[in-house]
Amino acid sequence: MAAVIGVSALVASSATAVGQAAFAAPVTAPMAATAEIEAVPGNLLPDGRFAGSLTGWTTARGGELALTTDAASGSHALAVTKRQNTQSGPFADVSGKLEVGATYRMSGKLKYTEGEATQRFNFTFCPTNFNGCADYGRAFPKGQWESFSQEFTAEAKHADANWFFIETPWGSNALQDFAVDEISLIKIADAPEQPAFQALEDVQTKPIGDHNPLVGHKFGADPHHLVYNGRLYIYSTDDTQQYEANTKDANGLPTQSNGYGAITRLNVMSTSDMVNWVDHGAVPIAREGGAAPWARNSWAPAAIEKDGNVYLYFCDSGTGTAVVVGGSPLGPWEDPLGKKIIPDTVDRDYIASGGFPAGMWLFDPEVFIDDKDGQAYLYFGGNSQIGTAPNVQGPQNPKSTRVVKLKDDMVTLDGDPVEIDGPGMFEASSMFKRDGKYYYSYSSNFQVKEEAGKYPKTGAIAYMMTDDPMDLTASKYAGEAFLNQSTFFGAGNGGNNHSDMFTYKGETYFTYHTQTRGAAWAAAFGSPGATQGYRSVHIDKLEFNADGTIKPVKGTREGVEQVEAFNPYRTFEAETLAWQLGITTVETEAASVEFPEHKGSGNLVVSSIDDGDFTGISGVDFGAGAKTVSARVKPLTEGSSVQVRLDQPDGPVVATLPVEGAIGEWTTVQADVEGADGKHDVFFVFAGAEGVEAGVDLMEVDNWAFTGSQDSGPGEQEFAAELSSDQVAAGGSVTVTASGVEADEVEIGIESAYRKLATAKVEDGELSATVVIPTDIEAGAHEIVLRANGVELKRLPLTVTAAAAPGDGDPGDGDPGDGGAGDGGASTGGSGAGGSSTAGSTAGGSGGALATTGADGSGSALAAAIGALLLAAGSGLWMLRRRRSVVSEHSA
Repeated sequence: MAAVIGVSALVASSATAVGQAAFAAPVTAPMAATAEIEAVPGNLLPDGRFAGSLTGWTTARGGELALTTDAASGSHALAVTKRQNTQSGPFADVSGKLEVGATYRMSGKLKYTEGEATQRFNFTFCPTNFNGCADYGRAFPKGQWESFSQEFTAEAKHADANWFFIETPWGSNALQDFAVDEISLIKIADAPEQPAFQALEDVQTKPIGDHNPLVGHKFGADPHHLVYNGRLYIYSTDDTQQYEANTKDANGLPTQSNGYGAITRLNVMSTSDMVNWVDHGAVPIAREGGAAPWARNSWAPAAIEKDGNVYLYFCDSGTGTAVVVGGSPLGPWEDPLGKKIIPDTVDRDYIASGGFPAGMWLFDPEVFIDDKDGQAYLYFGGNSQIGTAPNVQGPQNPKSTRVVKLKDDMVTLDGDPVEIDGPGMFEASSMFKRDGKYYYSYSSNFQVKEEAGKYPKTGAIAYMMTDDPMDLTASKYAGEAFLNQSTFFGAGNGGNNHSDMFTYKGETYFTYHTQTRGAAWAAAFGSPGATQGYRSVHIDKLEFNADGTIKPVKGTREGVEQVEAFNPYRTFEAETLAWQLGITTVETEAASVEFPEHKGSGNLVVSSIDDGDFTGISGVDFGAGAKTVSARVKPLTEGSSVQVRLDQPDGPVVATLPVEGAIGEWTTVQADVEGADGKHDVFFVFAGAEGVEAGVDLMEVDNWAFTGSQDSGPGEQEFAAELSSDQVAAGGSVTVTASGVEADEVEIGIESAYRKLATAKVEDGELSATVVIPTDIEAGAHEIVLRANGVELKRLPLTVTAAAAPGDGDPGDGDPGDGGAGDGGASTGGSGAGGSSTAGSTAGGSGGALATTGADGSGSALAAAIGALLLAAGSGLWMLRRRRSVVSEHSA
């Protein structure tokens, strides 16, 4: 609305409408026999019975109001005619009438006689600038009076509303006449009393036991996955950066909506168990200091690994898509082009011929590599209405997204982009493959008219199924995978939708964003729903029907199950979080001990630690028991300590770490542990010295480490495991070596879907076994999995290539050091679970080639071979204190 219209002017204009055009019958005096229904007690709107008067009801931008005798009850209803736009329905002033936290019931009846067989009408609350409205409504059938009723808890946007009005959806072409009757708005419950919080950091934004949002101490949006060296990474848009840039009230609650314009970083976090997340901080992308300083913004990341490099795509606001390349999930990053892939490298003739119509957003990238042939694809685009008259493509089929092939370098386009016709398209392209089918998903717009089997609900994640990743015509539409977030999380959790689908450790997942952290803040301070659009990342399970269609995903706060126990017997990052209260994380120049593969990037420390703050880790398995705990800390006040508690932040204390040392200097502190055995949630609870003032920072923490009760000292008898090669053809063989093994035998398997390959004997803590990769294993990325006594010891990345064609030679031929079986190498016969074979001996007589379940490998002359192999290039080396790693077993 261009200008604020005064209430008196609106009332005056509405008065001229009385007695003019009628909806179905001319206005007449009420007949004596017509009985009026009783007025609704406590109605906050002008009388909605329209018993001979329309006092208090106005129009804002055209349209006329009049009384009609075609009423739902009583003598009259209110007719709305001569509408010029979707803000010309009946308005009522509600300034100052709604209270945040109180519950209201809005009721009414509506009838229309022209247009479509069904038509949605909204009952809406808006401020005078029409920015931040609350819509309620449904589809009404033509030609009869139908009732509408909605209960809701008032949010800040309701309390800030100046107008209540009734209309068809914003921007639609549905401008038919309609009539309303029996309109009322009443309070049915007062706002509940809210707990008194002193600061936002006192709010538990992620309740203990829940696994959503993934982290409670920062915002993130537009999540996208990456699996790298067997670990799951999630990248997201850094909404925290925008929150920091925008205005806030005295409590720190945002008073300005997200906006996205200040965002130049992308968040990164990772997990191996789906519930304990390591915060790796942010990747600086745009503007000064970023990997692509020419860019203005960085939104909506998409990441993929190829040949050891990570390609991280992002959009520069809505103007284009670009990429940076890193040597690890945390870099270091390089800008390979110095410009955008889209549109700056697109063929000029394609652009000149209208390949990107007016209004098309060139953002929200998705990158996908087909495991069938290694071909890479880039998806991008969005908007619900594109083009120019007379060829405007509207919200039903805007055709606003594209797909294009990428060359092997992952930064060069291979041909022109191809149009995608996603019904109800808005934004957020995603591609996922399962059982040979391609699933293209996207967010639907907020103007689309739902039609079962043809068009999705508004603001949902819709999807298409296809046999070709570039064949995405409207006929491939398959339904909705996920409804708008407000369906599951309530007030303040609606808005744009963005998701990613992926498989990890044999399970399939759906990651998305909603506004649960902001909602927790707002509720705690008595303004439920006032989230202002700052988003948090969630993950829930993705499941399928027998025909391959997606079972609708339910958004939850519980999240997903932990897939393996947390191993405490190592040095691990303090910013590993299942839950937290009060803390933040900040960058440190020290390299991570746990993640040397990050090449010095992405290490954080836990900071802003006050008395009573805590961090928590889920499902820690201490086995027979822990002996000591240590931490790398920087004391900031004297007399501070860390209590290690089990199961809850106020659970039993099993250790207390005194945070001693020079103030402001990093040091390592240690304490004995008593009573920590078996599996527990573990909480590190921070305590200040007696009398310390509230809000004083006590310390920073870099990492934690436990030792087991059977250890004689840290670092002794380390476990190491490796493969003779990280690439092998299906049908070929690879040698697995390990030392520091505590079990008598080790099961060796291969996983995308787990398959046991062999059982290898261990002598003096060491093993060496050659296993044959089954010929029917699908080419692509896999992992060799080592297990002992039902416990997973290690995953070693292995790339399986296609089997050699007949006549091309035995893929197992060659020197053992090159990954072949050598003379008398791989056994013959059936392979995989349930097969049978006879194991031969490797060159040198150490161990045997193990291709099937039940085959054993043993030998006495191992030490020399293992010593050499541990130094071999390309190994998957992994070091750990001598302690059994206790984790849950994957289903075989």
